[in-house]
Amino acid sequence: MSKLENETSLSQYYLHFAKGNKRENDMSIRRFKNKKKTELNNNYDKLFFNFLLIVRIELLTPDYNKNTELKFKYDFAHKMENMKFKTKENVINNLCYDDNINLKTLSALCVLFSKTMIYSCNNIFAMLNQCDGAPLLYLVKKDLSITCVKEDTLKALKGSGFEIQNIDKPFYSIAYYKVNDLKTICAQIGLNVDGTKKVFYEKMVQHVSNAIF
Repeated sequence: MSKLENETSLSQYYLHFAKGNKRENDMSIRRFKNKKKTELNNNYDKLFFNFLLIVRIELLTPDYNKNTELKFKYDFAHKMENMKFKTKENVINNLCYDDNINLKTLSALCVLFSKTMIYSCNNIFAMLNQCDGAPLLYLVKKDLSITCVKEDTLKALKGSGFEIQNIDKPFYSIAYYKVNDLKTICAQIGLNVDGTKKVFYEKMVQHVSNAIF
């Protein structure tokens, strides 16, 4: 599929789920004037849906709903059984039993499908997965959007933001940091803080916790 065809397909799917499936037959519309309008379909996992747009767009048929979504999640969870990572049980539980996936599960899905993705929010960023030689880089935001970006975007984030090395453990205990380290981190994430080491640490933890989901 060419880039233009892919962008066209994505636009069509976004329009369908944002506005409902509009009838194209004007005669049918006039004949059934009293028929209720198609209701807005918001009953699905937005982050998982956006991930499917990238890796398996053919699964997003017009009748996509929560039930079909769950089937796809089960299928992916089954494929993860052969993967080896510490949080596999938590990831599979989140994928199969929670309404919405979190960043840890998205990270595992990126590994499963060999996608390079980076998460960015409030001056912090985290590499969800990095594949050597991957042609495309995707940026994930707190609003659950996923967009294809250039390498320059990653360089800009690394130059100005604070990197979370491990989303499973985004920060250490207070004893791990020196006061100057905490001051530097707070400045990087845009916090204007003054006070003791404990104050710097608590503000940093609160900011990072609000950004990671």
